[in-house]
Amino acid sequence: MCARYTLTKKEKDLLKAYEVKLPNDYAPNFNLAPTQNGLVITADVPDTAQQMHFGLVPHWAESVKLNFSTLNSRSEEAAGNRTWSPLLKHHKTCLVLADGFYEWDRKSGASIPYRFTITDREVFAFAGLWSQWQSKLTGELYRSFTIMTTNSNSTVGKVHDPKFRMPVILDKNEEALWLSKDLSIPDLLSLCNPYPDDLMRSTQVSTKVNSTVINKVHNNHSDLILPLNSL
Repeated sequence: MCARYTLTKKEKDLLKAYEVKLPNDYAPNFNLAPTQNGLVITADVPDTAQQMHFGLVPHWAESVKLNFSTLNSRSEEAAGNRTWSPLLKHHKTCLVLADGFYEWDRKSGASIPYRFTITDREVFAFAGLWSQWQSKLTGELYRSFTIMTTNSNSTVGKVHDPKFRMPVILDKNEEALWLSKDLSIPDLLSLCNPYPDDLMRSTQVSTKVNSTVINKVHNNHSDLILPLNSL
């Protein structure tokens, strides 16, 4: 699964990787957690990166507070799922921009965090789906997204059981395909594969990242991504 990730690069670095318009309120995030804003590029507006909430709220939900998790969508089950299937059918696909993600090794009983990055690009994209919810009372719009997952590769599997999940990281050539409105649902989902082990690395980081909020303030600073032996 993927419940916490990072997008730490400056605007100029993002613009080198993706030729899109960036929102004026973009800021690097070293500990991006559920309900916070992530940066996504949708199939509907592929020339613009938009801020959306992490954790998808279906359009049919009564409120933005759900009693089930929508942070991730299991790619092999998405086509038959009530929440994800309509989004695939209507091409509500998106690229979720990132430069790393966290997972925790809990085999010892403690929660030991690791940050995973890829070696062939500084900025990459998870395959995602997005939705727009509107309040019946106020008309307020709430745009949100989920991250597709697949079976873990060996690199991620070392932190957890090998049957653990990992986010779908798209190859650069696959990003345009994920946003294509011409692909069938099976063809879209065929892109949801584990990223190659030889293009990934993992680094143990400080347990400081375990908390998303400290004293009611978002725990977000550059020290969180430092290798443990660099602290």
